[in-house]
Amino acid sequence: MDTVIGRIGGKVIMTFLFVPSNFMFGILLPDKTALSVANAIKALKARLRNSKTPFKHLFVVILTDNGGEFSCVDIIEQDECGNQETLLYFCDPHISSQKPHVEKNHTLFRDIVVPGSSFDEFNQDTVNLIYSHVNSVKRKDFAGKSAYDVFAFMYGEEAASLLGIDRIPSEEVIQSPKLLEIIDKK
Repeated sequence: MDTVIGRIGGKVIMTFLFVPSNFMFGILLPDKTALSVANAIKALKARLRNSKTPFKHLFVVILTDNGGEFSCVDIIEQDECGNQETLLYFCDPHISSQKPHVEKNHTLFRDIVVPGSSFDEFNQDTVNLIYSHVNSVKRKDFAGKSAYDVFAFMYGEEAASLLGIDRIPSEEVIQSPKLLEIIDKK
């Protein structure tokens, strides 16, 4: 789990990466605060609970950095009754090599949304579409399968859909800022 910053003081994206599949999704936050993260985690847990997909089934362990936005540990680790449903671990400060897969997938995101770009005009559908394209890129590491393909094999397409991610046919994947231009025209 990590955050990607757009404009300083503006909206941010909280990202989650499933390491075995390199599958990533993002949740748009109004700001980079512990309250925004807590509210987003509560909403994600409720959405999964309503679909009969336990949070702990997808999120057995969460690794993140020591950012203050992740300080509501109990909300992340426990369900609404206080039962443990995941374990949260923190990387050592300033050692991004402890979560290299997240940083690599952020570069795929930045192929579409260049560094320094504001997310203030984004909505959750925009974030979902960006990550749907990122997850649909065929990868050499997966013998030509995409992160979406591997995740769907492991957890099912319904789980991907619950996280807001759709499969994009390989011939329609756009891994450049052109994707945002197309979104803006809609």
